[in-house]
Amino acid sequence: MALRLNVYHGVLVLLMTAGVGVVVSGILRGGSSIGGYFDLKKSHQVLSQTVAGLRQENDELAGEIERIRKSPSYAKKVLRDKYHVTEPDEDIVFFTD
Repeated sequence: MALRLNVYHGVLVLLMTAGVGVVVSGILRGGSSIGGYFDLKKSHQVLSQTVAGLRQENDELAGEIERIRKSPSYAKKVLRDKYHVTEPDEDIVFFTD
């Protein structure tokens, strides 16, 4: 029985050593390194923040579109302020400092 336990123990140690060797060689080669993991994690964080900002901007623009659709006077104000659209009898005068 003791011999059988020693054989299992030896096989277990051999398998664990081989497993550690595979992990260490992967880390050293850089194929799936810890540094690569942290680089990907940082990229994921940056992209998540970018997506969140774009979603917020999209919501704001959707609100602006809805206000323009619902209010002709607001639509006219946007046209005049942002795009300098004038009435037929109006002129735009720009002043410089």
